Amino acid sequence: MVEGNTNLARQLIDAVTKQRKRVAILGDAMTDKWIYVCVEDCQDHCKKLVTEKVICTPGGAANAENCLSQWNVKYTTHTYPTPYWPTKTRFLDADGKILYRWDDERTRWKVDRKWHDAALEMVNCADAVLLSDYDKGFLTPEFIAEVVSLCAKRGTPCIADCKRAPEVYAGCVLKGNEDWCFKHIANGVLSAQIVMTRGPRKPVLDAGDTITKEWSDVVLVNHVGAGDCFAAHLALALAYGFRLKDAAAIAHSAGRVYVQFPHNRPPLPSEIVRDMEKKTPAECSQRGHR
Repeated sequence: MVEGNTNLARQLIDAVTKQRKRVAILGDAMTDKWIYVCVEDCQDHCKKLVTEKVICTPGGAANAENCLSQWNVKYTTHTYPTPYWPTKTRFLDADGKILYRWDDERTRWKVDRKWHDAALEMVNCADAVLLSDYDKGFLTPEFIAEVVSLCAKRGTPCIADCKRAPEVYAGCVLKGNEDWCFKHIANGVLSAQIVMTRGPRKPVLDAGDTITKEWSDVVLVNHVGAGDCFAAHLALALAYGFRLKDAAAIAHSAGRVYVQFPHNRPPLPSEIVRDMEKKTPAECSQRGHR
């Protein structure tokens, strides 16, 4: 699995074709609700919001699972039963611009121990584990410690999509965005077990393990859930033995494809391959002068 040799996404497709592995996704699922509205004049001489279209999609851990649905892998998710999922409602105008968001997560559910026990059984047969943590109550610090300990005994990669302090995820590969890293990582120095995502810019690892590939710009359609997509593909690549920086490169291309479509649409493996094969303007210019 060597970056810059063969397209990394093609390598992953080949590996998945030869052997099916299991990715366990544990954490907080939710529903992303998209409500398209327009403003009309009301007979009471005020403005009223009129609903034109409502779309519901999986969010959180369920979105991470959905992002792996196009791969021929055995993946499984363990979260709250569906009726207990929080809902994040986004109101959009006709152009798809988010006007405001309303979160319905008024109750922090107390999770029965049987749910955690069932999740630990999944960890026992997983080739990689993703902790999709939105801090809604399912992933308690004690449960995370159990999962990490079990993964360590089995030699299983354990990845945490972080929302809380890094101490909670001790022993995991940490995936955090810039805000999280700058808040929690002293002096902004990353360890080899941290991947910092930076939106459209390529992710950053520690100074001694950098990603050399460059990417061209893409048109942003939807940023919601891009972190779930990145984390899911990071876990998938690590399950197949890719180096962390190569797994992060694949995950970044997956996220780039993801943000070009609305409503949490999962990227196709073939689209990730094409994204990794695209040349930047600088590369195209250099090639033209050869």
